[in-house]
Amino acid sequence: MPKLEKFAFWKRPMPDEWRSRTFWKDTGWAYIYLLPALIILGIFTFYPFFSTFRLSLYRVSFTNFPGTYVGLDHFRYIFGDRYFWRALWNTLIIVGTSVPITLLLALVVANLLNKSLRFRTFARTSFFLSYITPMVAVIMVWQLMYNESFGLINYLIGLIGVDRIAWLNSPQYALPAVIILSIWRYVGYQAIILLAGMQGIDQMYYEAAKIDGASGFQVWRKITVPLLTPQIFFLLIISMIGSFKMFTEVYVLFTGTSGPLKSAETLVYYIMRQGFFFTPHYGRAAAASIVLFAIIFIVTLFQMQVAKKRVHYQ
Repeated sequence: MPKLEKFAFWKRPMPDEWRSRTFWKDTGWAYIYLLPALIILGIFTFYPFFSTFRLSLYRVSFTNFPGTYVGLDHFRYIFGDRYFWRALWNTLIIVGTSVPITLLLALVVANLLNKSLRFRTFARTSFFLSYITPMVAVIMVWQLMYNESFGLINYLIGLIGVDRIAWLNSPQYALPAVIILSIWRYVGYQAIILLAGMQGIDQMYYEAAKIDGASGFQVWRKITVPLLTPQIFFLLIISMIGSFKMFTEVYVLFTGTSGPLKSAETLVYYIMRQGFFFTPHYGRAAAASIVLFAIIFIVTLFQMQVAKKRVHYQ
């Protein structure tokens, strides 16, 4: 027993600052200032989040609230629904293709924008416009570009002898259309973030590499990319989460549907379809939401573990 007394934190003396009345007064005022934000977060973030877990176990309707307990029936339903697996597969394809391609293109664009070129300021602004332009407006423009009869994309590929493609009416090309749109929209934003990171790299590293006779590609691979790992890790996290939550692009691009034969349906679109379209099934939507949360949580934890070994903050 005497050996355990050193772990008894309640027997340790309190720090001097804890004994002062000023410390508790300042701490109390700090929580008072935070209270409005905590109330808003509690009502609109934490309460809906934890309520989703309860909702996934109940059959709820407007006439039957708080609902009837059904256990794991909603999870059994979505795991037996082929449309759920198709939506999950489509989401994984979007994440696995758009995230690395966007990041790679952003690295190339940021490297170009970091050079002393004419109209450099105009070029930086132009690349960022794709991100700050309202999403719906951008997608409506892309609807015209994807048009089979008079769209710009079909016109350009027709110049090299490729037949017209029914981008928005073919199950084969619906998902690639969403991926191309997503890459175009976010490559400028990621390039600006990477450009800011490049400008923060000390020039002495490049001068030392030049003295050692390193080529441009060696400098980029051995110096620029390793010192950009904090920005790359940040962009990987937010872009992967954003790709998992993709909904607006699909909904607007295909005018309220998920593409021909649901070929571009994502997991969030599946959740919305279950919970709010036609006959609402809130429990199924909640169960699918929990599955999506679990996937994002696991992927984020994995990225955090990788970051401990790969990300260099100094």
